[in-house]
Amino acid sequence: MNSFEDTAPLTLLTNLEASKLAENLRLLMATTGEMKLTQIGAVSGSTFEVAYCGVTFLISISQENGNLSGLKEIFCSFDSLQIQSGVNIALGAHVAGGERVPAIVRTFLDMAQKLGALCKAVATVWRPAAIVSGFEYFEQAVSGYLTGGAFPVLAMVNFKSGTEGVITTNGLATLSGQELQIECGTMDEADMMQRVMRVAHDLAVNGPVNEHLSLDGMDVGEKLKLEPSSGAGLLKVTIESVLDG
Repeated sequence: MNSFEDTAPLTLLTNLEASKLAENLRLLMATTGEMKLTQIGAVSGSTFEVAYCGVTFLISISQENGNLSGLKEIFCSFDSLQIQSGVNIALGAHVAGGERVPAIVRTFLDMAQKLGALCKAVATVWRPAAIVSGFEYFEQAVSGYLTGGAFPVLAMVNFKSGTEGVITTNGLATLSGQELQIECGTMDEADMMQRVMRVAHDLAVNGPVNEHLSLDGMDVGEKLKLEPSSGAGLLKVTIESVLDG
């Protein structure tokens, strides 16, 4: 892939040949009033500028071979061997770095799910977290978020379980400027993940935490201690119970 396709944070994967996908995209954009498509470069090219809800995006069509190595798979039921092309999406120059602005991220996700539906995408790759998710799941998760539900954390944030009950994130800093490290000794991992998801949602939607905080947890007497590490882009979270002892 070229440099743009390497740096574009989101890719929609399809079963269409790249040339056919580019042709379909031109035709589809001509019939929808929501998105304005402008060709960049040669008419036969596959790089476009898309204007949607006041935000400009750059998209390019690439050939794909279905190689998902190195990606964490989330709710994937598609046949990767059938994948032939991808739609790579990035923010335009005037909103560069907008991945940390919740309103821009909402527009980004809204556009991506609608474009994916138009292109009959089968999967979505979120590169900052090295995650591939089935497009049906991605579309449902994004739709839920846009109508007041939880941020689509599983499709956009990677989690790693370490020793001594520690879970760390990868990719959250793209959305908030901070990665998350949460620890709670002997707590069941499923219960712990509920806490991780809650804090990850808060960071993605509200931005980084810049001061020490103590929040009510999910159980009676539970506290979440939030401690940002100065200059490290890391938020350390400790789960404590005021009932202990």
